[in-house]
Amino acid sequence: MDIGSPFAEILIVLAAYLVGGIPFGWLIAKVFKGTDLRTVGSGGTGATNCSRLWQGAPSVGIFLFAFALDFGKGLFGALVSLDMAAWIGSRMGSSTDELTLQTVCGLAAILGHMFTPYLRFKGGKGVATAFGVVTALAPLSALWGFGAWGLLVGLTKYMSLGSMGAMVAIPVHHWAWRGEDAWKTYLAVSLFLVTSAVVVVWRHRGNIVRILAGSERRVGEVDQKL
Repeated sequence: MDIGSPFAEILIVLAAYLVGGIPFGWLIAKVFKGTDLRTVGSGGTGATNCSRLWQGAPSVGIFLFAFALDFGKGLFGALVSLDMAAWIGSRMGSSTDELTLQTVCGLAAILGHMFTPYLRFKGGKGVATAFGVVTALAPLSALWGFGAWGLLVGLTKYMSLGSMGAMVAIPVHHWAWRGEDAWKTYLAVSLFLVTSAVVVVWRHRGNIVRILAGSERRVGEVDQKL
């Protein structure tokens, strides 16, 4: 089904970017700790760096809360965009298919999180938001990714390694599940999954260096700099 005119689609993608840019982790840290996340820890504004301001059980709760909010941004980008497109498209004409629009809006939400316009384009690494988008576009692959994340974090205690491993596992599962259709019917989704994995790994390049050097912070360790 075709929905939206070019102008309408630009508005919808922009809306997804602006919603994706809401820095929930930064807001939580600012409200409850009076801290600018950009100045502590990894400097990221996502759930992991935010949770490091707390210790023990509260840090887990804060992580899950911030992760859920960032996850919701991705879900919004990929799902609510269709409702917006249907409403705007009914008034402005049609040109783009649903799946392509979902994918582009999902990517816009992730970029919004990574480069939020509200904090001078300084954001997080995009993992939680990417998971939200993947859940909307390829739910079974998202479950596979969550499993890979849990396994890697459980074995290594490196949150960053789990995040990277999960994002790589998702397109691998998608290809194995969809077969040839992955590059035909689901081409837009396949390209999105590959792009997301590459971008997330690239955003973790500093973590990779620290893991190899043995200086990466493990889950449960207290960062003395905080």
